[in-house]
Amino acid sequence: MPPGANAMTDRMDACQSGGTALSLMHAARKADPDRFFCALFLPAAARHAAMVLIAFNHECTRALALPASWSVAGPMAGLIRLQWWRDVLEGGNARRVELAASVLDLLARGAVRRGTLVAMIEARECELEGLPDSAAWQASMLDGAGGMQVAMAQAAGIADAGVLARVRLLGGVYGVGALVRYLPAVLAAGRCPLPDDALAMAGLTRDGLRTGRPTPTQIAALRAMLRQQGRDWLDRARAGGRLPRPALAASLPAVLGLRDMREGPAAPHALPRGMGDRLAVIMARLRGRI
Repeated sequence: MPPGANAMTDRMDACQSGGTALSLMHAARKADPDRFFCALFLPAAARHAAMVLIAFNHECTRALALPASWSVAGPMAGLIRLQWWRDVLEGGNARRVELAASVLDLLARGAVRRGTLVAMIEARECELEGLPDSAAWQASMLDGAGGMQVAMAQAAGIADAGVLARVRLLGGVYGVGALVRYLPAVLAAGRCPLPDDALAMAGLTRDGLRTGRPTPTQIAALRAMLRQQGRDWLDRARAGGRLPRPALAASLPAVLGLRDMREGPAAPHALPRGMGDRLAVIMARLRGRI
């Protein structure tokens, strides 16, 4: 998700108290325009669930914002926020928060699996606590960005484990592409959603990134690693042939991830998506493949 999504906190909170479907859609579009646009291609019955999931994912991502007191408290503030959501999911108490009630309604109706949402929370916890190696990072990316698209596929009625596994990989492709696109801004904001071993190969450390800026050469090395991982996940996802149409719709953010992974200068983080991005998503939907 673009780093600027945190600026939508006030609107998201207003959506939670307002409670209208229209305000939820408005907040989702502002907080996560990529996933919002792609969610419009889901079956009509799944679109409200998609807006709720986008809002839930946004709340989890807010926990990753670097607090001013990081040097004293470390990741504790973010972990407390995530624990609140874990308690909601596991205890079933919305605590008078409208978004929480909407998430619990999805679970009660069987639209989304509880384990998928818990795994999304755990992925954010892992990022806050540090990702020691590539295996931990891959799991976090597939449970976080991948899990988000799996939840949307579940809301669209997909239950086949093999299909969901491929959607999870394509969600990871979108997550990788977003990191390629926004990496300098993400690191400058204090986040470090990368494994320690990859940082070491680029001559960086997690603690060092909090006090210094990586060089263009180091950014290029990290982007090359991300592109390779994205290509690997794409190949595995494509190996199973065409996805069912609802699963394809849930996987459409991968189209944007692939565009972001292209070689060459990455787009400045403030540059909005263009017509080419939207047309690429539409064409993938019409072709029936990514």
